[in-house]
Amino acid sequence: GGAATFDTLSVMLKQLTSGEHARISSKFQNDWVKGQHPSVDHIFEVSSKNLEQSWKSYKDALATSGHPTSVEQHYHGTTIKCNLISSKNVCSHNDCGICGISRNGFQKSRIGTNISFKRFGHGFYLAPHSSKCHDYTQGTHIHRAMLLCDVLPGKKHVVQTDQTHLAASPQGYDSVYGQPGNNLNYPEIVIYDETSILPRYVIVYQKDGIGKIAK
Repeated sequence: GGAATFDTLSVMLKQLTSGEHARISSKFQNDWVKGQHPSVDHIFEVSSKNLEQSWKSYKDALATSGHPTSVEQHYHGTTIKCNLISSKNVCSHNDCGICGISRNGFQKSRIGTNISFKRFGHGFYLAPHSSKCHDYTQGTHIHRAMLLCDVLPGKKHVVQTDQTHLAASPQGYDSVYGQPGNNLNYPEIVIYDETSILPRYVIVYQKDGIGKIAK
């Protein structure tokens, strides 16, 4: 319907310059720290004025509260249901996490649709290692896809033990940083305010078929 068309117009998937493609592809491979490396087929830049505006407002609010405003880049693995390489545009499939997040940002109503266990409670899970996020991807045709996001973690609460009860960041903090140790092998960051995450790139790649990996 008309609403879907409007939503699609609010986000653009842009082609990268060869230099930018090389930079992001190299980062993706360098951040792959376990197992055989994947082959990158395509990278799109996500451009959404609405999401950028919300993200900048969140950054201003962090600054006002005296919390850090440094930006970190983290990956998020999710499901892809469309052939982005041929369409070069976001789809409106309800279960396409890549396009849904690119179009609408991260949404609390979608938490847990891809994975049931939430080590640090009801939040959005991202990580600095692409190989960790690979476990949470699910593909279509021959491809998987992953998002690389600009994240405003603010003041981090660093933990090494599960905190499955959390519905928001602990008092005085803006995010939870899971540090390896105990039962966590690789670091991850959990964000509880969706406007602090800005999807920047969609990385379309091939590895391990298209089936679900993490249970």
